[in-house]
Amino acid sequence: MGFNWRILAGTRDMYLDGLLVTILYSIVAIIIAVLWGILIGSINFRRVKGLSLITRAYTTFFRETPLLVQIYFWFYGLSRIMPVSASVIGVMALVFNDGAFIAEIVRGGLQSIDRGQEEAAYSLGFSKSQTLFYFLIPQAVRKTQDSIMNMVSIIIKDTSLLMWITITELTYVAHRVNSKFYQPITAYLTAAAFYFTLFLIVQGIKKLMDRRAEKKNGLIAT
Repeated sequence: MGFNWRILAGTRDMYLDGLLVTILYSIVAIIIAVLWGILIGSINFRRVKGLSLITRAYTTFFRETPLLVQIYFWFYGLSRIMPVSASVIGVMALVFNDGAFIAEIVRGGLQSIDRGQEEAAYSLGFSKSQTLFYFLIPQAVRKTQDSIMNMVSIIIKDTSLLMWITITELTYVAHRVNSKFYQPITAYLTAAAFYFTLFLIVQGIKKLMDRRAEKKNGLIAT
């Protein structure tokens, strides 16, 4: 049972629709997860009274429990309390899970910044929040750029789990194609090819960002 090109031709539009849904969920989840991760990572770094204990517990819980379990928790638990669509729950699950990992990345980046820079900002009259926002966070993001871009790839792959709450993303489409034609190689290899293409695009963006950073560092050095 090899790859069936005729089945691919007949289901091309289904895959393209699934790819579009995957891209849409990925973009929304990536933007919110990065902003959320920066916020939580900053709170953990500053050890804000009354908040850091909660945020540390949050990052530990969501990093140490399976994403699929969290998706089911939101989907079957939250829907009993209030009417929430599967789309909102899907984005929430991705943001809370992957945002916890990004928060730890950002916290590590903040801790790696030389303490003298923070003290210099204070001596110039900047407050703690201004120092964090204008000086520390931009440096931490630059330092952790590669790790954050790796999380972007992970978020794209994590969207495949949304099929279990009936979101018609790429993996869901592949599952439907296989159920209809009983051609697993064709169905899932096609989906894998699309995911790999998205991964290559992310890696291309990452390389462009690295080159831009190298040029900027070179200009600063000269």
